[in-house]
Amino acid sequence: MRQPPASPPSLVTLVLLTVLGIVSVNMFLPSLANMARSFSISYTTASLAISLFMLITAGLQLVIGPLSDLYGRRPVLLWSLALFTCASLGTALAPDFTSLMVFRVLQTAVIAGNVLSRAIVRDTSPPSEATSRLGTIGMAIALGPMIAPVIGGVMDQALGWRSTLWAFTGLGAALLWLCWADVGETNPRRGQGFAAHFRAYPALLTDLRFWSYTVSMGLGIGIFFAFLAGTPLLGAAYFDISESAVGALIGLPPAGFVIGSYLSRRLGARVAPPLMVLAGRLVSVAGLGIALLLWTLGPGSAWSFFLLMPVIGVANGLSTPAGMAGAMSVRPDLTGSAAGLSGAVTIGCGAAMTSVSGAILGATPDPTRLIWLLWGLALLSVLAALPALRPDRQPEPVG
Repeated sequence: MRQPPASPPSLVTLVLLTVLGIVSVNMFLPSLANMARSFSISYTTASLAISLFMLITAGLQLVIGPLSDLYGRRPVLLWSLALFTCASLGTALAPDFTSLMVFRVLQTAVIAGNVLSRAIVRDTSPPSEATSRLGTIGMAIALGPMIAPVIGGVMDQALGWRSTLWAFTGLGAALLWLCWADVGETNPRRGQGFAAHFRAYPALLTDLRFWSYTVSMGLGIGIFFAFLAGTPLLGAAYFDISESAVGALIGLPPAGFVIGSYLSRRLGARVAPPLMVLAGRLVSVAGLGIALLLWTLGPGSAWSFFLLMPVIGVANGLSTPAGMAGAMSVRPDLTGSAAGLSGAVTIGCGAAMTSVSGAILGATPDPTRLIWLLWGLALLSVLAALPALRPDRQPEPVG
């Protein structure tokens, strides 16, 4: 039997790991309606295949990170991909919606790729270089949600709604093979046992710099999700624009994210993570502040509201890779745990701001309310980023 590789994986492998976790959500979106008709269920019920998947992946990150700290990145990643591949086969063959949802829940193991790709980058790179490499991964994070639904829609139309599930099976198997061949173990501190691990864990939870990075990232993602939830409501009820136009407007922040991630890749090796995070958050305050002025003093048209919304993505593209690198650097012996916890908090912030945006716009779709919410969150994200500027102290691992 071939011996496991001894070297870290290539960046291409890490990007593919991240992309699979993203497309497993977005690529299936266009198939929900046809799946609902096939199983004779409502679209609301069918959408559980997306909403429940996202909810479980948020919580699962809290488990995957610590497991990889204890037992290593490679075994946790390989077992997770194997489970995803088998579960994808189960969804493709499921005879009813209940069976499909059981396997769909098991598919959430794919989130290990997102968590552990970040942890592996930090294992193998100093914080500044990690920011640059995470910027490259960030570009894939932005492009995935833009491209995957298009591919999923074409496959659904040409081959039926189950075709995306068969694609997940093939992609999972291919990536499992690639990781077996390319992903060497990168965690040098594994095997210390539960006692040593959980003696160190409170130091992460009480580290102000960890929460500074995490909360500033979460608020930045929250801005995007508040915009995402509010735009369809405003497009239909206030601006009276078509669904296709709304879809294009929703794509403004992801397009900006590609630009911000590219800048992170170029600047990350030269600018310290706390400064990159703060720069990104200041971009959001400045950009959304100008947007607020345009809306308040301008003609009140759609262009005056949406013109500067790409700045949401630019700011997140600048700050998120550095925030990830910084959060995973405060306790090097808990890199996986930090990756999982920060990821879960970030998703939680996004979900919370989706609800807040819907609540403030549900009764009265008013762009003024949304833009004030976005600017307020941007201001809070700057305040949250400030504690990370404290001098960096690297504590000794507890063991």
